Amino acid sequence: MAQLPFDWSELTRSNLYSMFYSLNSEIVGKELSPSQIQKRIIRHIKAHIPVKLKKCLYAPTTKGFVFMGGVYYSDLDKKHKPAIEVNFNYNPTDKKLKLTQHRFKRMAVRFADVMLHEIVHMRQFRSRNFKNIPGYESTAYYAKDRKKQEYYGDRDEMGAHAFNTACELYDRFGYDPATIAQYLDSNACRKHKNSTWNDYLKAFDWNHNHPIIRRMRNLILRNLENAYLGKPFKTTNHLTY
Repeated sequence: MAQLPFDWSELTRSNLYSMFYSLNSEIVGKELSPSQIQKRIIRHIKAHIPVKLKKCLYAPTTKGFVFMGGVYYSDLDKKHKPAIEVNFNYNPTDKKLKLTQHRFKRMAVRFADVMLHEIVHMRQFRSRNFKNIPGYESTAYYAKDRKKQEYYGDRDEMGAHAFNTACELYDRFGYDPATIAQYLDSNACRKHKNSTWNDYLKAFDWNHNHPIIRRMRNLILRNLENAYLGKPFKTTNHLTY
């Protein structure tokens, strides 16, 4: 099915959060199966935005939690079909979940951040007429380390993760570029293991002088104003069809 014109530039972190969190009365505190939760989410979200929403049973997911990830399909976007997919991962042994308000708020934040990450990828591909660009080639000794570094060092991923990280740091420090710069130059994120900046430093052996880490640091600082505004771009270029 072809995708109708949609203005992705109107989506902000705040309104995506609110869009998701407005489901709280249907889900929070209720014992629901993963399928029941998923049906409520699909019905609500697809009434607002043209995205694909997929239920996944994934063993590493912590029991009692729902973890979200996203995918952008440039080949579908090129054909004007829905191209952003949000995956909802449930532990296969969870027959019923009873989500707390706190956990559901975290899900709403995650939904907003996943969506905006994929919207960054959408604009990247649209802006270059859907052409791929060369990736980062890691020289790490072990294959698993090379794979991780090549993912985080990819130019497109750096652009999307820089906005996500700026949002995480804005949530923690407010709009305070000096304090955030000091934080980025330290290893304080070891205390925040579920953070994107921790993932980057860990992938590159905590080497603040690595070219990818230096470049990422600068991208994050440049994205702080966007994080304050709640959207990754100040213009509507490539986002209105």
